[in-house]
Amino acid sequence: MSADHTVDQRIMLCIHKALDTLGMRGKQALLNYLEKDAGLRKDTILEDPALFHKGLGLVLGEHGAEAIEACIVETLASSFELKQTSDLTLAKAIEMIRTAGKRIC
Repeated sequence: MSADHTVDQRIMLCIHKALDTLGMRGKQALLNYLEKDAGLRKDTILEDPALFHKGLGLVLGEHGAEAIEACIVETLASSFELKQTSDLTLAKAIEMIRTAGKRIC
């Protein structure tokens, strides 16, 4: 298993942990909607976080999407020991983690 794959798995675990705040059914409904209606499979969230954010916005509204994304970023920051700033987005957090992972390995 490559180091990049392991880092991506850890990122996805953090995303799923944050989505658990929606409850099991809410999380599954959201992921199903994103896959069927927004064309975003859960395994491609890391490749297109902007599309993920857009899909969240369609389901939860812009404020809901921002709240869930903030929860995800907070979970990532805690898990990967990122310096969290108020302007840290999901896309930036993923980029920072992947860059740090490549330097470590």
